[in-house]
Amino acid sequence: MSGPSQMVSLRLTEEEILELDRRIGFDGMRNRSDVLRRGLHKLLDETASPDAGRRITIRVGKAVAQHLQYLEELAGIDASSAAGLGIALLLEQKTAEMTATLDGAQKLLDEVEQRGQHQDHIE
Repeated sequence: MSGPSQMVSLRLTEEEILELDRRIGFDGMRNRSDVLRRGLHKLLDETASPDAGRRITIRVGKAVAQHLQYLEELAGIDASSAAGLGIALLLEQKTAEMTATLDGAQKLLDEVEQRGQHQDHIE
């Protein structure tokens, strides 16, 4: 959402101003406008229609933020794309783990069934 911005006025109570000012300096919010913008983005994201793209905020440490910056500089992969690739990889790994577990369980059931058939033939 870049481009020219417009000024919007609103009235706030003293208590609201105090709460607003308490949040300045946290998570990169430098002034009241940053705090209000962050809150507005959260509201818009939470009330977006189901078919609209959805933005979620993920907090990362300095090391991960630096790795994401390197990834973008070196490979042209932005944080959103990296997150999407990471989620896809995680889903692939978890699916493989579940498939291996199910295959192991099926093998065990087959072995139990084979043992039962051999006992029937002994009689």
